[in-house]
Amino acid sequence: DEVWAHQRIDGADVDRDGRLVISGFLTEEESEDSVAYQVFISSDPLDGGHLEVQAQVLDEEVNRLTLVTGTEAGEAVHGLGAQYAGWDLRGRVLPLLPRDQGIGRGQQPLSLLVDLFGRGAGAPETTTAPLPAWVTSAPRSLWAEPETLLVVDTRPAERIALTAWGPHLSVSMGVGLTPRAHVAAHARDTGLMRRPPGWVGEGLVVEVGDDADLADRVAEAGVPVAGVVLRPGAAGPAGWSVDPAGVAAVEAVAGAGARAVLLTASPLLDPAGERYAEAAEAGWLVTDADGAVVDVGDGLGMVDLLEPEAAAWLAEAIAADLLSEEAVAAGVRGFVAEGGAELPVDARVGSPERVGADAASDVATAWAEVGREALRLAGLEADGIVVGDAAGAGAAGAATMFSTAEQLVDFSRQDGLGSAFDGLLAAGTSGMSLLHHPVGGEVTLTLPGPLPDLIRSPELLVRSAELAVIEPMMRVAAGNRPDLGAQPDDPEVATHLRELVELFVALGPERARLAADAELRGLPLVRHPLLVVPELPEVTDQPDVAFLGEDVFAAPVLAEGVTERPVVLPVGTWVDVWTGEAVEVTRSTLGPTVVPAPLGRPPLWVRANTPAATDLATWRSTR
Repeated sequence: DEVWAHQRIDGADVDRDGRLVISGFLTEEESEDSVAYQVFISSDPLDGGHLEVQAQVLDEEVNRLTLVTGTEAGEAVHGLGAQYAGWDLRGRVLPLLPRDQGIGRGQQPLSLLVDLFGRGAGAPETTTAPLPAWVTSAPRSLWAEPETLLVVDTRPAERIALTAWGPHLSVSMGVGLTPRAHVAAHARDTGLMRRPPGWVGEGLVVEVGDDADLADRVAEAGVPVAGVVLRPGAAGPAGWSVDPAGVAAVEAVAGAGARAVLLTASPLLDPAGERYAEAAEAGWLVTDADGAVVDVGDGLGMVDLLEPEAAAWLAEAIAADLLSEEAVAAGVRGFVAEGGAELPVDARVGSPERVGADAASDVATAWAEVGREALRLAGLEADGIVVGDAAGAGAAGAATMFSTAEQLVDFSRQDGLGSAFDGLLAAGTSGMSLLHHPVGGEVTLTLPGPLPDLIRSPELLVRSAELAVIEPMMRVAAGNRPDLGAQPDDPEVATHLRELVELFVALGPERARLAADAELRGLPLVRHPLLVVPELPEVTDQPDVAFLGEDVFAAPVLAEGVTERPVVLPVGTWVDVWTGEAVEVTRSTLGPTVVPAPLGRPPLWVRANTPAATDLATWRSTR
């Protein structure tokens, strides 16, 4: 109704807490009506990595507050959580609202069909893990506290606008000479992830559904198996408990070296279950404005994770399942956390009551905290793990492993392998230092009429596994239709998968070194070159390359039918991981080279004379 867009500064002083206080008025151009505002700026003397800024408008009727930060022409914007719209997020409006990312996300005609039948296509900006933190190529950075819904507008050429749906806004601005310094400052301030247990790096984690023998067949094909995820169907009706079929699936791979089993868990409860009745009676389910329990889909209710007693009850319930006789016998070490981004925008949660749109980020963070508490109660803090795809601000401090959201079983940049790669890099720049993608994708679709079905091909499965070699966890997705498409035990897949998993295991010591560093600095394991060699635009500006730490450089193949690709290696001496051949790159020789990329052998190099180079030389000698 009204916009007060003209700023006047009337005073600046330092208060008794040492904060710089700027005060003045914002005016409306036509009516000359005005509202008072204050801005508080401070710094932590123990952490010189950022400045804290709090802005408020002194009028309760104001329901939007926008902070505008200047940028230079051509300055790229990165991060904002697990964003799948590309590495540079310029030119977009991004609501930082955790929600199911959808199917297709703009890929046509698929998205049109999905929306016609179920309004679930999503868009390039939809994600289960949006975070209010960005880093620019300048570098500049900013991160915010999501007291309410936040929206980022990167469309203007020389500024970024951050809008809060309320009269208050709290942000921090990074201080540093490199993008890496800004990422570390943000991670230290909002929460550092702890290193994962060792078994995660000892082989492939295989998801099994109704096909309880899949992990056994994968192990028989010679693929090192570190763990099993029991999806609903192999797990109990609620996805929490291990029933006899699930135990049989675990026993089938126990002799092959599988160290751990993961269940699935969710804050979404089935009305037919005892836990739904218990939560409903206690008033621990999300409600609408009239106080009625909200149906979040398929008749399910959602535990109010912002109600402390409800969150504690849910953590205890999950821990009880982790400690059940069947789970202990099966070697259960945690769970895959689902449903953290399902809060309806008009629901009511917490005490005092909050609207879903304002609270969604906090709910996603609370779900991560419930997972950590469940591990603690079950005595699994040292050897357990929770894998989640939902995140809000501060979730990294509670989470043990992040996953990209569900992807299509194709190569597309909108919702396939290409988008998973983009999500990895964006999330790592936003403080999610441990993130992986489910190998092969999850969503298989049989489409009507002349449209081709989306069914996982052997090539897609192998290329997806190639990317996972540099990630902190290698988990192959069962998918929504495991009866269709390529599977990890197929002969044409298993041959490549065996060698890729062995390479993943050989990189285990390097990942362990990096994970220990992530506990201290929050830098991601998988890094865009901007975080490693920002002084080399020839390297940072090329598409589809990434580092594992600083010493392993990968050029994954993310397109169908490709057997070679151009690559610009950074300055230094680099050893081909597959052949052991070394190439020295100087400033004068820096430039693109076309390299072979046959299926099962992604272009991969290690910096010479590093611990990782020694580890990989040992692996080559034993192949």
